[in-house]
Amino acid sequence: MSLRTPRAQRRRRVTLDISALIDVVFLLLIFFAVTTTFLEQPGIELTLPESSSAETTPPQQIRLFVGPDGKLFLGDQPVSLENLKRELKEQLAKRNKKEVILSADTKTQHGIIVKVMDAARQAGATGLAIATEPE
Repeated sequence: MSLRTPRAQRRRRVTLDISALIDVVFLLLIFFAVTTTFLEQPGIELTLPESSSAETTPPQQIRLFVGPDGKLFLGDQPVSLENLKRELKEQLAKRNKKEVILSADTKTQHGIIVKVMDAARQAGATGLAIATEPE
């Protein structure tokens, strides 16, 4: 009697089925692509003026958006012109840098921009910048 295994049994190959692993990797890829936020923009479409010296803004600064119809957004929350000073004062009290970035559409009336800038100064903003698009 031989202690060797028969030839048919010795040639058995072990395979690893990785189709489930590939499915999980693709699901994770889709999950991260969907949950990633790309830009912090309000629910209005803005056409910013162009500038050759435009810079990117750090995310910790307060963003104020003014639409072409005069609608105001503080971050992503809508705010009225009457409540803007109070809301800005609350936001500025929480931060070390008292700067506000103003993003206004090119078709926004000049008078509204002046009122918004005045409300920001009265709320205690020490810096006020106007956002532009690079040329």
